Amino acid sequence: MIMNRMLLRLLLRSLLVSLGVLLVLTLVMDFFESARHLLSGKGTVFDVVLFSLCRVPDLLVLLLPIALVVSTCVTFAVLGRDLELRALAAAGIGPQKIVRPLLGVAAATVISTILIAEFLVPPALNQIEKLMTEKFGRFDSTWQFFRNHHWYQGQAGRIFQVTGKSSDGEQIRLATALTLNEDFHIIRRTDVRKATWQGDHWVGGRVTLREFENGEMRSLQRHKNFRLDWSESPERFEDLRGRPKQKTFRELFRTVEQMEQRGFLACEYRLEINNRVAFPFLSFCLVLFAFPWIYVPARRRSLAAALTEALGLVFGAYFLVSMATSIVSGGLLAAWVGAWAPSILILCLATPKWVQLLRGRT
Repeated sequence: MIMNRMLLRLLLRSLLVSLGVLLVLTLVMDFFESARHLLSGKGTVFDVVLFSLCRVPDLLVLLLPIALVVSTCVTFAVLGRDLELRALAAAGIGPQKIVRPLLGVAAATVISTILIAEFLVPPALNQIEKLMTEKFGRFDSTWQFFRNHHWYQGQAGRIFQVTGKSSDGEQIRLATALTLNEDFHIIRRTDVRKATWQGDHWVGGRVTLREFENGEMRSLQRHKNFRLDWSESPERFEDLRGRPKQKTFRELFRTVEQMEQRGFLACEYRLEINNRVAFPFLSFCLVLFAFPWIYVPARRRSLAAALTEALGLVFGAYFLVSMATSIVSGGLLAAWVGAWAPSILILCLATPKWVQLLRGRT
């Protein structure tokens, strides 16, 4: 249909222009913010360019939903200014037909954002981490926070402290295993210089065994090589390095499972699992929320007013997301509730206006 093609062309053009402007501005600001590290290290011009290119996927995940909201408001402002909405209404083309191309573009944007976050962002962030540590001499503390775990909850009342380990967890170094009874009193301590997984059991080198009873040590044994009675598999000690955004869905689910088995909270990773879909979907909800207000054939709006409305919607949604994230981090909400609450709230607010619109009272 000619009308659908016209709307699609206007929406896509506005979306690409909005995304391009936002992306360039963000990259420039990001460069000046990181210039001190990018220009003072041993990185070359190629490394600086590669760093900027690797920033693009992560920025697209943030900016695509914003560009969708901006382009929606701008497109309908242009249609209203040129009286095209009034002409469509006079021709009997109502909001139910006009909204279809908009929802198609919004759905495509949501899917594209999810795919970028899943397939492009993790390798790009890994490359950025490598550049920052090897070329620019900077290490972000958040990488270390999500990487270094020294204590692990084991089975049969055991707690492990591990100083070093291989990435697959099949070798651990300078480890201490504490076995506790039901009253949380220590009954056995095992110190191992090095432990290696031998297919179905652990073999320790330079092992020291201490047995306790009523808080007092009853026996002390030392072995050069000793078969340990640990029932934990190497997965318990596997390296789970990487921030939540550096992981695919499969890796996120695995990380959550392993962290909770080790006795760690995994709310950041659970939140990322939900936000990877909920955040792009939030832009779809904002489009649904905005449409009844911007589709007014009798009103002519300026581009400045459209941009103001779009920025108001974006900042309002950002406030809701920030509040929900803070509440989840504080342990007051489940991760899935915090991730989806802003979208549900916006849909609830949009419902009455959509009922009026479909009944013809705009």
